[in-house]
Amino acid sequence: MFECPGLESELLAGIQDLASKPFAELLLQHGILRTMAQEGLLRQLRDGVSFTAEEEPVIIERLWEGVEVEAPASLAGDWIANLPEPLKIGMGQRWDQVRMQKLIETRYQERVEPYFLERRKELEQVVYGLIRLHNQGAAEELYLRLINDEADFSELAQLHSLGEERFTHGLVGPMLISQPHPTIRAVLESLKVGEVHAPFRVDSWVLLVLMEHRQPARLNDATKIQLLQELLQQELDETLDALLAAFYPTLVAAPESSNLVT
Repeated sequence: MFECPGLESELLAGIQDLASKPFAELLLQHGILRTMAQEGLLRQLRDGVSFTAEEEPVIIERLWEGVEVEAPASLAGDWIANLPEPLKIGMGQRWDQVRMQKLIETRYQERVEPYFLERRKELEQVVYGLIRLHNQGAAEELYLRLINDEADFSELAQLHSLGEERFTHGLVGPMLISQPHPTIRAVLESLKVGEVHAPFRVDSWVLLVLMEHRQPARLNDATKIQLLQELLQQELDETLDALLAAFYPTLVAAPESSNLVT
């Protein structure tokens, strides 16, 4: 067990600090209000989804996959309430998922391709070589050896790099091109496969970067699901920002008796 001297006093001081703040400020500051609002909004959106008579058999088959209880003839009404107790939570989660899937596909289907074209550059996958040094002169010497074909990048990375990439012969990735440090990303965007960039500085490091491999983004099923989720979250955030901006003054004006600690 860890020793934790003074932690109780620290916790008490933290609780007293929380107790001194208005209830509305606590809800907003800790994201509680936004979480509650998003959960309520998603519930309303799911409850507004319906399925046609042609769609229902397919949905019922999906919901009852692997379930050994007889499926209902229709999804009308509160059919979950009639299920055995052990199934209610799991089937409720499945029901939420299939309704959200229909909502997302119906609402954003026509926007996926334009949004993909907008995001394509950021969705590209790259594998690149990296050598990290502290000394500019040493980095320039290695760079000259590389561009004159006097050395192999992976061997130099293994021998000279001061970062963990030396254990992978300098290779980093695959990863989205948007993930590396912004300066490294800008360098990667400028390189062709097989090219090495001249030494450049990021924080305390001097870096050499080789473009090893590019994988252009494709609008496959996985990417489509990701983009649909992004479009949903963007609209959720826009809606919640407007809702909370309008609601917060009402919450602040509520009676002082609504404080978290009385």
